Amino acid sequence: FIMTDEGLKSLLGFLLRNKDTAFTVLENFKPEDIEEGILAIPEKLINEDIKMLILDKAGPYLNDYGVLFLENAILLDLDINVKPLGRLKAKYMLSVNRFDFCGDTHRISLSYKEDVKSEGNFLQSMALKAVAMNRGYLQAAAEMMKLDFVEAGEDVVAIYLDKLELVKKIPPGLNVRYVSSLDGILKLKFYFA
Repeated sequence: FIMTDEGLKSLLGFLLRNKDTAFTVLENFKPEDIEEGILAIPEKLINEDIKMLILDKAGPYLNDYGVLFLENAILLDLDINVKPLGRLKAKYMLSVNRFDFCGDTHRISLSYKEDVKSEGNFLQSMALKAVAMNRGYLQAAAEMMKLDFVEAGEDVVAIYLDKLELVKKIPPGLNVRYVSSLDGILKLKFYFA
């Protein structure tokens, strides 16, 4: 692959600044997969190795989570806190519709099914039902939180990664394609253009 001098320096600097986390993350990958341009992400990486990092970034909203990669679906099991609604248990089954990660376009579109239940008192349970009366819970949450990088419909959600700062740190020319989500592993194909 061809990488610019600036991109390589930036990547190496990032890895050195985060070497403990980078080493833990790298232990999850097989060199032969990487040499073939396959990024095989095991559930363990997300559910254990970087869990505390994710929970720290999610702040007080996310108590716990679990992720499963099966049968070309991504299953999320979430334990969430929403101030007026209290504690919620949410389960999502996500299927990748589009995965555009190349050039100036970094967007993921997913179909979803959801099951959200209140763990709070009766009033919080009634409030939860009212919030999603004419729409899905994810759709209501995206509207209430005013996340400019998420566009949620009744059963489809689009995530516009270009609106996030972290995308600016991705080496230019990196192209990623979704391959599958099977047997506990999310597979992505990557190459540099």
